[in-house]
Amino acid sequence: MGPKAILFDFDGVIVDSEAVHHRAYELALAPFGVEGIPFEIYAEHWSNRGDGLLYAEERWPGVRATELKRRKEELFVGLLEREAKLRPGAETALRALARRWPIALATGSVRAAADHVLDRFGLRDCFRAVIAREDYEREKPAPDAFLQAAGRLGVAAVDCVAIEDSMKGLAAAIAAGSPCIVVPNDYTRAGRFDGAVATLGSMEELVPDVIERAFPKRV
Repeated sequence: MGPKAILFDFDGVIVDSEAVHHRAYELALAPFGVEGIPFEIYAEHWSNRGDGLLYAEERWPGVRATELKRRKEELFVGLLEREAKLRPGAETALRALARRWPIALATGSVRAAADHVLDRFGLRDCFRAVIAREDYEREKPAPDAFLQAAGRLGVAAVDCVAIEDSMKGLAAAIAAGSPCIVVPNDYTRAGRFDGAVATLGSMEELVPDVIERAFPKRV
């Protein structure tokens, strides 16, 4: 038996948005006298590990994670509306996979951001379900997003293949029980992806045969 569904991350996988997130955080931190977040610091703590808010609280006096996250999301949606672009090969991969399996989106971005990209690029018909940040409690690396997405499709997470780009996303997929294919981007490429069933060089490589091979054979 092969996989019953595919669970896709959004940022850095479908939409090339890591640099947009980075800039939104820099703008949100500017009132605290922060002149910028070095690429390596952002890539490690925000893109890969997922502990950026804690890092910001500890590094810059006066920063509070909840308020920083709220302000950043407002800025991010505005920036994304002007600058959104898909990762090369993402649309082709989605359409090819959607002909074979139900697909759900499991994103840490707010619904407004996901909706904008899916509508702007005509991708909504690829997804049977869209799970955004408002739909679950704990962020990745917790498994909540993937568990919700699988549940919305009516399948178990262990019967799905997850597509991710980061260490925190891989950890979330493993915690949910989903075999995970990692497609790193410039911000996550230095991550350690132990436990991934495959690590691809680009979205162009994400074809149906790769999904089939990623799913463990079960008796």
